[in-house]
Amino acid sequence: MSTQSLGRPFWTLWTAFSASNFGDGLSLVGMPLLAIQLTDDARLVAAVAVFQFLPFLLIGLPAGVVLDRFDRRWIAVIAQTLRAAVLAGLVVAVLTDTAGIGVLMGASFMIGASEVMTDGGLPALVRELVESEQLEVANARLMATQRVSNAFIGPPLGALLFEVDSSLPFALAAVMSLASVATLAQLPGHYRPDQPEESVPFLASATIGLRYVWAHPVLRPLALTVATFSFVGAAGNAVFVVLVTERFGLGGIGFGLLLSVDAVASVIMTFFVARFIGATSHSMSMRFAIMCFTIGALLFGLTTVAAIAFLAAIINGMSDPTWNVVSSTVRQRLVPDEVFGRMMTAYLFIGWGMKPLGALLGGVVAEAWGPQWVSLVSAFTVGSLFVTARPMFKRVDAAMSGSTE
Repeated sequence: MSTQSLGRPFWTLWTAFSASNFGDGLSLVGMPLLAIQLTDDARLVAAVAVFQFLPFLLIGLPAGVVLDRFDRRWIAVIAQTLRAAVLAGLVVAVLTDTAGIGVLMGASFMIGASEVMTDGGLPALVRELVESEQLEVANARLMATQRVSNAFIGPPLGALLFEVDSSLPFALAAVMSLASVATLAQLPGHYRPDQPEESVPFLASATIGLRYVWAHPVLRPLALTVATFSFVGAAGNAVFVVLVTERFGLGGIGFGLLLSVDAVASVIMTFFVARFIGATSHSMSMRFAIMCFTIGALLFGLTTVAAIAFLAAIINGMSDPTWNVVSSTVRQRLVPDEVFGRMMTAYLFIGWGMKPLGALLGGVVAEAWGPQWVSLVSAFTVGSLFVTARPMFKRVDAAMSGSTE
């Protein structure tokens, strides 16, 4: 399928998404590097990640009501503007030597809040801009730019800028958020759900998405499986900088390069995901993602050789795009627009709500026994999905083929 057929509005959204994710990549490496500069306690380093994920638990469900009542494009504009302001404040704190761990946690929380609003509305915008049969390709293109921007280009550049001045990654990230705002403002059309104003109270409406996901035979097990991924992924990511710098002996630039290798593998995989799904099935793609994550985590946990760490990053990098393209497409095809925002934030509430606990536990385990044990436990946990997620695999394939069980 030609990417030109996706249309100019989609590529406008893609451009805004790319700018935002480039900023993500800069802060992705800047946050942990600044954290380990401020403290040598792995628990406090992990706590910075905990605060970024807390908004998915604290404001996720009410955010869904907002996304289903107002224009989702302008919500993203406001969220990105807030993000730019927080990053600018962090730059000032770094330059004035007032950036302690507490300040970093606060900035992380506000950035996470902006992600709730942006990530909750993005899939609905994509569905508005492309045809249903193009969703796999559109989602793969977004996943490709996400990995290029926030994992391939952003981290090594962020690490390099951090070596020059620790405020620079955050300054450039703020500029990228403003560029995303400017591009989103050019997106034509309106993106508010076409429905009358709901008569139910705001807080009661906030639980509709949660009830919808929990009652759905496909979305419930899918969200719970994502919760498993999120828990172990957050645990590993929260202490990954400790694993890389202490266990593998790589510095800040090596940390950024390792993230970039992961990203290269992810980007390459995005160009094959749609074909892989077509040649096999949606559930087979999910199994492949589970296999890649498990092998990568095992390699990170069982070796101290830097070359093996880069091999693990390559294998692990193929997991995310494969899983995310499938799960995004499933949600976009199965959920009606009038409840999509609440479904999406409820889905993130269940799935990503486990990230704070995972990041916190990752810090505790790493401090007590070493970061390699976080990787080993993650490998065992995700590997068990080959057995426990079998019913979900069948339901996903049935739903995507239009049949029912």
